[in-house]
This record gives sequence, structure tokens and C-alpha cells, in this order.
Amino acid sequence: MSLSQPINLGAWIEENQHLLRPPVGNKTLVVGDDYIVQVVGGPNARTDYHVDPYEEWFHQIRGSMHVNVIDEDGSPRRIDIRAGETWLLPRGVPHSPQRPEAGSVGLVVERIREEGLLEKFQWYCPDCAALVHETELQVRDIVKDLPPVFSAFYADEAARTCPKCGTVHPGRG
Repeated sequence: MSLSQPINLGAWIEENQHLLRPPVGNKTLVVGDDYIVQVVGGPNARTDYHVDPYEEWFHQIRGSMHVNVIDEDGSPRRIDIRAGETWLLPRGVPHSPQRPEAGSVGLVVERIREEGLLEKFQWYCPDCAALVHETELQVRDIVKDLPPVFSAFYADEAARTCPKCGTVHPGRG
């Protein structure tokens, strides 16, 4: 990778603010050989949990967010991240970033996925926290690769039915 020029992050955010809104709310700032830096805006409401084979670094620039995680013993937990705070998510932890505030902005830094490396998307029961559904895929482009996976889950009531308690997952947030 050749040397690039520094980026004025504040100016970049102002110029791209219109892209940091639903439905995607995510814009790539920089792609290097090893890392991708994304700027993510709120509001969003996700019902899926992502299981990344690498660590993810979150830094909240404006507003606040929280990350719902499933901890080591299978219990749901919430990590709050406020403006100016940063947090490193360990690899392999099911997590669901939530940005309920309109106008909130954060940075997310992730490693580039090597070809053939799979990651998981999971949905948990809102009543008993049991795993309801899991899908595994190679993600090359989140904007193109994820909508079909999510749509398939939302459309399949059997896939959304909890095997433990029978609750039907609502699908979309």
C-alpha cells in the first residue's frame, strides 16, 4: 500500500453525514492491507449478533451507542460506549452494535477477512436468550452480502422459532 494523505475526520464526517443514516448507516473511511476503518452513524436497531473471527475496535465520536454481547457463560450483557470512549471487542464474541441516537457517529476498525474465512450471524430468543438461528458465510462486502442473509431469516418463521421455548423471534428491529 502506498502512503496516503492524512484525513480531516471532522470534515469527512460532515461531507458524508448524509450516508451515515439508515438503512446502511456505514461508510468506509479507509481500506488498508490489514485493516478497514468504517464510520457508522445512528440510528439503527439490529436484532442479529455478529461473530467476528478477529477483534473489533469501537470508538464513539458523537452521541452514544451500546453493544449487546453474549458473554462466556451464554448470558446477554450490554456494554455502553459514550462520546469520547473506546472499546476493544475480543474475537469470537457474539455482538450486536446498537446506535439508537440519531446523529451519533462512531469509528469501527476491523481486520480485513482473508479469502475463505467465514464469520457468523446469529439471532437469540428475546424471551429465554437461547440461540434461535445461525448462518455462516464469507463476507466480502457488507452492503451486498448481508441483506439477502437477513431477508431470508426475516421471511422464515421456522428459522425464527426458538427451539427451547417456542417464541417466534420478531425478525427486524
